Amino acid sequence: MAVVSSYNSSFVGYLAALGRGNASLWLLVTSLIFAAVAGLSSAAKVYNVGDQAGWIITGNYSTWASSKKFQIGDTIVFVYNKAFHDVLEVNKADYHSCNSASPIATHATGNDSIAITRYGHRFFICGFPGHCAAGQKVDIRVAKNPMAAAPSGELVPSAGVPASARSASPVLGPAQQKGGSAEIDVMGLREVVAAAAVAACAVFLVG
Repeated sequence: MAVVSSYNSSFVGYLAALGRGNASLWLLVTSLIFAAVAGLSSAAKVYNVGDQAGWIITGNYSTWASSKKFQIGDTIVFVYNKAFHDVLEVNKADYHSCNSASPIATHATGNDSIAITRYGHRFFICGFPGHCAAGQKVDIRVAKNPMAAAPSGELVPSAGVPASARSASPVLGPAQQKGGSAEIDVMGLREVVAAAAVAACAVFLVG
Protein backbone atom coordinates (compact mmCIF):
# COMPACT_ATOMS: atom_id res chain seq x y z
CA MET A 1 0.00 0.00 0.00
CA ALA A 2 3.04 2.28 -0.35
CA VAL A 3 1.61 3.82 -3.51
CA VAL A 4 -1.70 4.52 -1.75
CA SER A 5 0.05 6.13 1.24
CA SER A 6 2.13 8.34 -1.05
CA TYR A 7 -0.97 9.28 -2.99
CA ASN A 8 -2.76 10.09 0.29
CA SER A 9 -0.05 12.57 1.34
CA SER A 10 0.17 14.39 -1.98
CA PHE A 11 -3.60 14.53 -2.49
CA VAL A 12 -4.34 15.79 1.02
CA GLY A 13 -1.53 18.34 0.75
CA TYR A 14 -2.95 19.62 -2.50
CA LEU A 15 -6.38 20.07 -0.96
CA ALA A 16 -4.94 21.91 2.02
CA ALA A 17 -3.02 24.34 -0.20
CA LEU A 18 -6.00 24.86 -2.48
CA GLY A 19 -8.59 25.54 0.19
CA ARG A 20 -6.67 27.23 3.02
CA GLY A 21 -8.42 30.48 3.86
CA ASN A 22 -11.40 29.75 1.64
CA ALA A 23 -14.26 28.44 3.78
CA SER A 24 -16.71 28.08 0.89
CA LEU A 25 -14.27 25.96 -1.10
CA TRP A 26 -13.61 23.70 1.89
CA LEU A 27 -17.32 23.16 2.42
CA LEU A 28 -17.68 22.18 -1.22
CA VAL A 29 -14.64 19.88 -1.15
CA THR A 30 -15.70 18.07 2.03
CA SER A 31 -19.25 17.60 0.71
CA LEU A 32 -17.93 16.06 -2.49
CA ILE A 33 -15.52 13.81 -0.58
CA PHE A 34 -18.19 12.45 1.75
CA ALA A 35 -20.47 11.85 -1.24
CA ALA A 36 -17.65 9.91 -2.91
CA VAL A 37 -17.10 7.81 0.23
CA ALA A 38 -20.81 6.96 0.34
CA GLY A 39 -20.74 6.02 -3.34
CA LEU A 40 -17.74 3.72 -2.93
CA SER A 41 -19.28 1.99 0.06
CA SER A 42 -22.56 1.38 -1.72
CA ALA A 43 -20.71 -0.12 -4.70
CA ALA A 44 -19.66 -3.17 -2.66
CA LYS A 45 -22.09 -6.07 -2.90
CA VAL A 46 -22.95 -9.05 -0.71
CA TYR A 47 -23.61 -12.33 -2.52
CA ASN A 48 -25.33 -15.28 -0.88
CA VAL A 49 -23.73 -18.32 -2.48
CA GLY A 50 -26.52 -20.23 -4.23
CA ASP A 51 -28.93 -17.35 -3.60
CA GLN A 52 -32.05 -18.56 -1.74
CA ALA A 53 -31.03 -22.23 -1.87
CA GLY A 54 -27.78 -21.54 -0.01
CA TRP A 55 -24.82 -23.93 0.20
CA ILE A 56 -26.28 -27.38 -0.49
CA ILE A 57 -25.15 -30.60 -2.16
CA THR A 58 -27.53 -30.23 -5.13
CA GLY A 59 -26.59 -26.65 -6.04
CA ASN A 60 -25.36 -25.66 -9.51
CA TYR A 61 -22.63 -23.29 -8.42
CA SER A 62 -20.81 -23.05 -11.75
CA THR A 63 -23.91 -21.51 -13.31
CA TRP A 64 -24.50 -19.33 -10.24
CA ALA A 65 -20.94 -17.93 -10.20
CA SER A 66 -20.84 -17.33 -13.96
CA SER A 67 -23.86 -15.03 -13.64
CA LYS A 68 -22.08 -12.73 -11.18
CA LYS A 69 -19.45 -10.04 -11.66
CA PHE A 70 -17.43 -10.20 -8.46
CA GLN A 71 -15.23 -7.24 -7.54
CA ILE A 72 -12.73 -6.43 -4.83
CA GLY A 73 -14.64 -5.20 -1.79
CA ASP A 74 -17.57 -7.58 -2.30
CA THR A 75 -18.50 -10.23 0.27
CA ILE A 76 -19.65 -13.80 -0.38
CA VAL A 77 -21.79 -15.50 2.26
CA PHE A 78 -22.17 -19.26 2.68
CA VAL A 79 -25.39 -20.21 4.48
CA TYR A 80 -25.86 -23.90 5.33
CA ASN A 81 -26.67 -26.49 7.98
CA LYS A 82 -23.34 -26.95 9.77
CA ALA A 83 -24.29 -30.46 10.86
CA PHE A 84 -24.13 -31.58 7.22
CA HIS A 85 -21.83 -29.14 5.43
CA ASP A 86 -18.80 -26.90 5.81
CA VAL A 87 -16.75 -24.59 3.58
CA LEU A 88 -13.12 -25.25 2.72
CA GLU A 89 -11.03 -22.82 0.71
CA VAL A 90 -8.57 -24.85 -1.36
CA ASN A 91 -6.08 -24.42 -4.19
CA LYS A 92 -6.93 -25.03 -7.84
CA ALA A 93 -5.67 -28.63 -7.95
CA ASP A 94 -7.57 -29.63 -4.83
CA TYR A 95 -10.69 -27.92 -6.16
CA HIS A 96 -10.67 -29.98 -9.34
CA SER A 97 -9.81 -33.23 -7.55
CA CYS A 98 -12.14 -32.53 -4.58
CA ASN A 99 -9.25 -33.07 -2.16
CA SER A 100 -10.19 -31.77 1.30
CA ALA A 101 -7.05 -32.96 3.09
CA SER A 102 -5.10 -29.67 3.12
CA PRO A 103 -7.41 -26.65 2.91
CA ILE A 104 -6.16 -23.08 2.89
CA ALA A 105 -8.93 -22.14 5.31
CA THR A 106 -11.85 -23.91 6.98
CA HIS A 107 -15.23 -22.33 7.78
CA ALA A 108 -17.89 -24.18 9.73
CA THR A 109 -20.28 -21.72 11.40
CA GLY A 110 -23.20 -22.26 9.05
CA ASN A 111 -23.15 -18.58 8.10
CA ASP A 112 -19.70 -17.65 6.83
CA SER A 113 -18.92 -14.22 5.35
CA ILE A 114 -15.76 -14.05 3.25
CA ALA A 115 -14.43 -10.77 1.88
CA ILE A 116 -13.05 -10.58 -1.64
CA THR A 117 -9.73 -8.79 -1.29
CA ARG A 118 -7.74 -9.65 -4.42
CA TYR A 119 -7.98 -10.41 -8.10
CA GLY A 120 -7.96 -13.92 -9.52
CA HIS A 121 -9.63 -17.14 -8.44
CA ARG A 122 -10.67 -18.39 -5.02
CA PHE A 123 -11.82 -21.98 -4.79
CA PHE A 124 -14.29 -23.36 -2.23
CA ILE A 125 -15.61 -26.88 -1.67
CA CYS A 126 -17.65 -28.74 0.92
CA GLY A 127 -15.39 -31.06 2.88
CA PHE A 128 -18.03 -33.66 3.75
CA PRO A 129 -17.44 -36.96 1.93
CA GLY A 130 -18.95 -37.03 -1.55
CA HIS A 131 -20.37 -33.51 -1.46
CA CYS A 132 -17.73 -31.84 -3.62
CA ALA A 133 -17.86 -34.65 -6.19
CA ALA A 134 -21.64 -34.17 -6.34
CA GLY A 135 -21.16 -30.50 -7.25
CA GLN A 136 -20.90 -28.61 -3.93
CA LYS A 137 -17.98 -26.48 -5.04
CA VAL A 138 -17.62 -22.96 -6.37
CA ASP A 139 -14.93 -20.97 -8.17
CA ILE A 140 -15.12 -17.25 -7.33
CA ARG A 141 -13.37 -15.29 -10.09
CA VAL A 142 -12.44 -11.60 -10.01
CA ALA A 143 -11.13 -10.34 -13.36
CA LYS A 144 -8.48 -7.63 -13.27
CA ASN A 145 -9.51 -6.15 -16.63
CA PRO A 146 -12.45 -6.27 -19.10
CA MET A 147 -11.62 -9.84 -20.10
CA ALA A 148 -13.74 -12.87 -19.25
CA ALA A 149 -12.23 -15.49 -16.97
CA ALA A 150 -12.55 -18.98 -18.41
CA PRO A 151 -13.40 -21.92 -16.08
CA SER A 152 -9.86 -23.25 -16.52
CA GLY A 153 -8.47 -20.09 -14.94
CA GLU A 154 -7.19 -18.64 -18.22
CA LEU A 155 -8.40 -15.31 -19.52
CA VAL A 156 -10.20 -15.18 -22.85
CA PRO A 157 -11.22 -12.05 -24.79
CA SER A 158 -14.68 -10.68 -24.11
CA ALA A 159 -16.96 -9.90 -27.02
CA GLY A 160 -16.28 -6.53 -28.58
CA VAL A 161 -12.71 -6.21 -27.32
CA PRO A 162 -10.39 -5.20 -30.21
CA ALA A 163 -7.66 -7.65 -31.12
CA SER A 164 -5.04 -4.98 -30.41
CA ALA A 165 -6.25 -4.82 -26.80
CA ARG A 166 -6.10 -8.57 -26.18
CA SER A 167 -2.81 -8.59 -24.31
CA ALA A 168 -4.27 -8.72 -20.83
CA SER A 169 -2.20 -9.64 -17.84
CA PRO A 170 -2.71 -13.23 -16.63
CA VAL A 171 -4.55 -14.04 -13.42
CA LEU A 172 -2.25 -13.45 -10.47
CA GLY A 173 -0.48 -16.50 -9.10
CA PRO A 174 -0.16 -17.18 -5.34
CA ALA A 175 3.21 -15.45 -5.04
CA GLN A 176 1.95 -12.32 -6.82
CA GLN A 177 -1.28 -12.26 -4.84
CA LYS A 178 0.61 -12.14 -1.55
CA GLY A 179 2.83 -9.27 -2.64
CA GLY A 180 1.92 -5.58 -2.69
CA SER A 181 0.20 -4.23 -5.76
CA ALA A 182 1.43 -1.09 -7.48
CA GLU A 183 -2.13 -0.23 -8.46
CA ILE A 184 -4.74 1.57 -6.37
CA ASP A 185 -7.70 -0.80 -6.13
CA VAL A 186 -11.16 -0.02 -4.78
CA MET A 187 -10.17 -0.56 -1.16
CA GLY A 188 -7.08 1.63 -1.61
CA LEU A 189 -9.19 4.36 -3.17
CA ARG A 190 -11.51 4.27 -0.18
CA GLU A 191 -8.50 4.83 2.05
CA VAL A 192 -7.44 7.83 -0.04
CA VAL A 193 -10.87 9.42 0.03
CA ALA A 194 -11.41 8.78 3.74
CA ALA A 195 -8.01 10.29 4.63
CA ALA A 196 -8.74 13.33 2.49
CA ALA A 197 -12.10 13.80 4.20
CA VAL A 198 -10.54 13.76 7.67
CA ALA A 199 -7.80 16.18 6.61
CA ALA A 200 -10.30 18.52 4.98
CA CYS A 201 -12.43 18.72 8.12
CA ALA A 202 -9.38 19.26 10.35
CA VAL A 203 -7.94 22.09 8.23
CA PHE A 204 -11.34 23.75 7.93
CA LEU A 205 -11.88 23.71 11.70
CA VAL A 206 -8.38 24.99 12.46
CA GLY A 207 -8.43 27.62 9.71
